[in-house]
Amino acid sequence: MDSKTDSQKPARNRGSPQKKIPQKNAIVFATPGALDGGGGIGRMTGYVVDQFEKAGAPRSIILDTRGTGSVLLSPFYLGVTLARMAWILALRRASVVHINVSERASFLRKAAVQAVAGLMGCPTVVHLHGASFVEYFEGGIFARAISRWLFNRCGRVVVLGDNWRDYLVQSVRTDPRKIRVLYNAVPDVGADLASRTPPEPGAVLSLLVLANLSERKGIGTLLRACALLKERGQPFHLTIGGGGDIDGYRAMAAGLGVAEECRFLGWIGREEAHAHIRSHDMLLLPSTHEGLPMVILEALSARLPVITTPVGSIPEVLADGETARIIPVNDAGALADAIAQVGRDPVLYGRLAENGRRLFLKQFVIDAYAKSLLAIYQELDRSGTELSGELDKLAESAAAASKRR
Repeated sequence: MDSKTDSQKPARNRGSPQKKIPQKNAIVFATPGALDGGGGIGRMTGYVVDQFEKAGAPRSIILDTRGTGSVLLSPFYLGVTLARMAWILALRRASVVHINVSERASFLRKAAVQAVAGLMGCPTVVHLHGASFVEYFEGGIFARAISRWLFNRCGRVVVLGDNWRDYLVQSVRTDPRKIRVLYNAVPDVGADLASRTPPEPGAVLSLLVLANLSERKGIGTLLRACALLKERGQPFHLTIGGGGDIDGYRAMAAGLGVAEECRFLGWIGREEAHAHIRSHDMLLLPSTHEGLPMVILEALSARLPVITTPVGSIPEVLADGETARIIPVNDAGALADAIAQVGRDPVLYGRLAENGRRLFLKQFVIDAYAKSLLAIYQELDRSGTELSGELDKLAESAAAASKRR
């Protein structure tokens, strides 16, 4: 979908009346599932598009490279996307294609997007989101070849942290001059919230997890930790929002004796997720692999204490005992201990809440993130045409924002 209508500007033709032609200023986002069906990538893209609109930046065009239904329909969605993108680029209505990629089949689809953009002479930014990219890349010759081809052909690569940049340079052999580190960012979910009140002694703890239900997100570890809490006499309620293997984990909760304490909501929208973040006592995300989860950043903005694991870019931005509780991967006992500790220690609870909020304001505000993206697009604009009347002003302020990040 197009977030804005095509903008137009007058152009002069020698010996003929003035006529209007489309301005070459669109940003094309190639993303799986578009905004509603793309999970965290779709949410991140939606936040960026919303911020671009608020800032008067170039219009955005969202192209779905995978679809939201059966995987068997994915080639159809990709074909439609490639045809539509080729038409947009042929009309010279876009200045850059922003390609969101994770791992596995995503690389095949995004390589096709890169190939079409390259043939049409349009610059590209490849944005790596894949939490399991290292495993994918090291899984075979073809995975290494397609990954290297994609990162070598694009104009810029955006990664979620220094560890991903180092891996691309050292293992994938990506040109370090084209890599930009840009941590995720989110809207200010807690802008109107006052300081949180720690749970009362002996209170029923309201625990929250917002994730696709899988072992990669540590849901099995979480449910085993809940069983330990119940054995120890700690009262709690766990709200679980997200798609995935809901029936399987519901059965697991029943087998562990914590079915009554666990509420499975299934997939929920952005506004409902924000409401839960604002109303619960803690966010839990004991993942085995991650990039930089947006739900953690949203929790920080709302002063919601976070308990998570040192995977992906999480240990780059969070400090144990200061801005989050960080526990070992696949350790249900450590997770149960951390939940109980945060719940009974008001000093620790308050420190995590307030430090998390300060970190969010310093490093994860969506406005600065959007300006940094615009600056990257500006680097790639080789046509001599401004992306929009306001983009240069926004790009000029991005350098300071990037330094703060």
